[in-house]
Amino acid sequence: MDNPVSVIIPTYNRDHLLERSITSVLATVADQDEVIVVNSGGSDDTAEVIAAFDDSRIRYVKQMDAGVSASRNLGMELSRNNLIAFIDDDDEWHSQKLNVQRQLLAMHPEAVACFTNIWATDSSGVQRPNYLFEWGQPIQDWNQLLGETKTFRPNGFDQDIEYYLGNHYFNQMLDDYVLPSSLLIDRSRFKEQFEWRVGMQRNESWLFTSRVCRQGPVIFVDYDLACHHGDAPNRLTAIPHVETVMSRLYVLENEFGKQQGFLQEHQVEFDRRIARELDTLFRSVMGGGTSNRRESLAAAAHHGGKIALLAKLPEPVLSIGSIGYRGARTVRRMFRGDD
Repeated sequence: MDNPVSVIIPTYNRDHLLERSITSVLATVADQDEVIVVNSGGSDDTAEVIAAFDDSRIRYVKQMDAGVSASRNLGMELSRNNLIAFIDDDDEWHSQKLNVQRQLLAMHPEAVACFTNIWATDSSGVQRPNYLFEWGQPIQDWNQLLGETKTFRPNGFDQDIEYYLGNHYFNQMLDDYVLPSSLLIDRSRFKEQFEWRVGMQRNESWLFTSRVCRQGPVIFVDYDLACHHGDAPNRLTAIPHVETVMSRLYVLENEFGKQQGFLQEHQVEFDRRIARELDTLFRSVMGGGTSNRRESLAAAAHHGGKIALLAKLPEPVLSIGSIGYRGARTVRRMFRGDD
């Protein structure tokens, strides 16, 4: 096969979920593909789960616990192939996922990556199709995001599917549209090589996929080819909302904010996007989302405005202000008749 894929699965103490993920991967990989499972210091029966598959395409490595990004980086370092796919240990693939993406990247050598629509399940197992636009993004038509609709019928498919090809970098500034478990990259087509940022508890995937989109055009397949399961306990991304907002500001400032050519064209939209996060930060801090209000505000004080003014106040004053803010918000809800 001319275009083999390396599949990277980071895992940590989820042997009961990993089996489902690997099973779905093996249903779509080809003979010359490889599957790299990176155990980030877990102490469960992951090794036994993998051994039970008895499949020579699976490579298993274990490292000290350094987080999911470090595991993905090790997987990329060990990968033999330029086509690289990622899947979380609690997610699942459609049996035709790699087949569809592999064909599209072969059809469009200008594209650096391909991502897909997804379906999701909640903790009760209820499935929600066409889930990408429920994943927190502003609702927009894909024609607005990536241009005209294209169709093709993949080998092994009994129907045409829609896909889009275009520059997705601006769209990624608006919000994260790419679930890592739906992504296939061709790193040989990148203008630069980069890794997942280690140490971020949230939005490290937004940073990575935005960098991918900066490398060139991407393909979006409007067909549910990956599943984002909601049955995994103790998710690594389950962190307080203030820290989540701070991580989004980090991505905006350190990725999009450092691309001078991009800013020359989109400065107004970038400033609005930053302002939106700063407003969210203000509401989160003053709404009781953290006990270290001054510290959180000071980290974003360089943007000026009310954030900078509040950051100068001592913590006890901010605490009193937070009580007043929450009280005023409660009164407003009562008058509006909100639950």
